Amino acid sequence: MNHWSRHAGVSLRPWSGRAPLGLLVRGLLQVAISAAVAWFAVAMARADEITTTAGELKALRNLAIVIVVAAVISGLLGAVKAVVGVIDLVPRKTVTGRVVSVRRRRLGDVLPGPAQRAIFDRRDIGTDRRRSRHEVVLNTPEGLRQWTVRSARLRRGLRVDEHVRLTVSPVVGYVAQVESLQP
Repeated sequence: MNHWSRHAGVSLRPWSGRAPLGLLVRGLLQVAISAAVAWFAVAMARADEITTTAGELKALRNLAIVIVVAAVISGLLGAVKAVVGVIDLVPRKTVTGRVVSVRRRRLGDVLPGPAQRAIFDRRDIGTDRRRSRHEVVLNTPEGLRQWTVRSARLRRGLRVDEHVRLTVSPVVGYVAQVESLQP
């Protein structure tokens, strides 16, 4: 467990706690959208009939290059997301331990309240748009370990000082099942 991530309120594990099937679907959609945008940008760069001057044509081609580069980067990230979803889809491991804490976490939640409001509140109505996640920390035989629990149904099965068995995916740490172990 990384103490820095616990104190900063962020998880250092990419796509922490996301369902592997959801990662796969979102990754494939991101690749498809990126490919469509790149195809459109290439077609736009090759079409010289939509410009009237050489300067406009050069500016259009430069814009198309920027769009293609952004689409390729986005597509690669989507492909990585899909690959991680495939790798994490089936294998599960079980972890047994005592629940140390179950907390709602947000980026920067260790800052004092006034600092959080000054940094993260938006507009005059004071809405805070930080994404929240729920972190469970278990005391296992290997030491303290943490996972992100996104399902409210599974969160209800976690109580501090209770012994539980979690079924988790190995890469993104998706908590698939919570089982209470009565002593």
